[in-house]
Amino acid sequence: MWTGSIFIYTIVATLVVWKSLRKYGVNPLAFFIIDAITSWSYGVTSARMVMQIIARNMQTARKWAIGAALSFITPQLYILIAAHNAPADVYRIVIGVISALFLFTALSLYFEIRKKKNEV
Repeated sequence: MWTGSIFIYTIVATLVVWKSLRKYGVNPLAFFIIDAITSWSYGVTSARMVMQIIARNMQTARKWAIGAALSFITPQLYILIAAHNAPADVYRIVIGVISALFLFTALSLYFEIRKKKNEV
């Protein structure tokens, strides 16, 4: 289910980029490739981070957290870097999306860690 939801998100995000940001210089194919690669790496690094937190190995968990954070933000950073002469609202929306995704991810990780701790 996780892989399927990531794939659906990548397709929808790419369609949004194609429809609304292409005219500002954002390449939808480049975004798709970046998002597909970083989604996979985000899945791997966040899962390993969760397992290290559960094992109470915080030093290793921090290393996986850095990888997860970089994977998480890279596609949106591409948009911010690639967009040219976009209205200020475009940048506000992208920053809002980053904030909303960060909040969703933080809550998801919190509940996943609690669930895994209860299983142990």
